[in-house]
Amino acid sequence: MCVCVCVRACLFVCHAGVEQASNSVPLQSYEWPPKAVLLLGNEQNGVPAPLLPLLDVCVEIPMLGYTRSLNAHVSGAMSVWEYTKQRALSGLQ
Repeated sequence: MCVCVCVRACLFVCHAGVEQASNSVPLQSYEWPPKAVLLLGNEQNGVPAPLLPLLDVCVEIPMLGYTRSLNAHVSGAMSVWEYTKQRALSGLQ
């Protein structure tokens, strides 16, 4: 499972959705912008296909073994933690 991120420069808000993609960046390597919105898709179907073209970059949560996805709330919690770690714990606003 990965986090797809769409940056809207006019709003200065990062729109993020959870979905698998072939061109994703590891979650721990992605530098989150100051403002972000996280969209969690349906656990069985993911983010609706019509929204995928609106996304600019995907951030993947690395996994070992045969598991190809995580529970939606687990993916959301991991993404929010990485955002918090980067922004709040580093003294960034």
